[in-house]
Amino acid sequence: MTMEYIVANVENVKFDIEVALEEQYGALPLPFSGMDKSIAAVCEFYPRGNCSKSSACPFRHVRGDRTIVCKHWLRGLCKKGDQCEFLHEYDMSKMPECYFYSRFNACHNKECPFLHIDPESKIKDCPWYDRGFCRHGPNCRHRHVRRVLCMNYLAGFCSDGPDCKFMHPRFELPATDIQQKDGKKLVITCHYCGESGHKALYCNKMPAEIREVQSKQDEFR
Repeated sequence: MTMEYIVANVENVKFDIEVALEEQYGALPLPFSGMDKSIAAVCEFYPRGNCSKSSACPFRHVRGDRTIVCKHWLRGLCKKGDQCEFLHEYDMSKMPECYFYSRFNACHNKECPFLHIDPESKIKDCPWYDRGFCRHGPNCRHRHVRRVLCMNYLAGFCSDGPDCKFMHPRFELPATDIQQKDGKKLVITCHYCGESGHKALYCNKMPAEIREVQSKQDEFR
């Protein structure tokens, strides 16, 4: 058996120290819960749901759904510990957004650790404009971007799929503004009769000639 073979074939070799670290041998529970564990290692059993030490575990319990670094932890002021809904880990890609850049579109700190996100990138594309027409025009709160539509996609099938260089418009439109993001419906109040539950355009108390004028005005909006 050559030395090259002995050295090269180490895929299935595990040192005792590696096993001890993975199984957390010798890890004693904390004397009381709530102790600072910001510099401790990450618990190997918590993500798998089988950490028997619970809040007395000397290692950090990190959830996978935490995507933003805790701004209080960065200054050493977070008191929530493992119960914090934000990430206690210095990750530049998951830093919170810079307040000054988001508020004033300028940050004079050359070594700012927070994310500088372009405000234009936060504006969603207008689904009506992507379909061909938006009645709000330049006053639309969404972004109007000129794109070339994929003729193959409009015909029914595009072999390039998501890698296509042309636009694949969505045929389903988002819910109207009547419905909020949390699913609760807003109360609509008629500005003609003052009653709730309908718009003025569909108010039975409005004379027909006024309703006709209102409908024509809405067409040009």
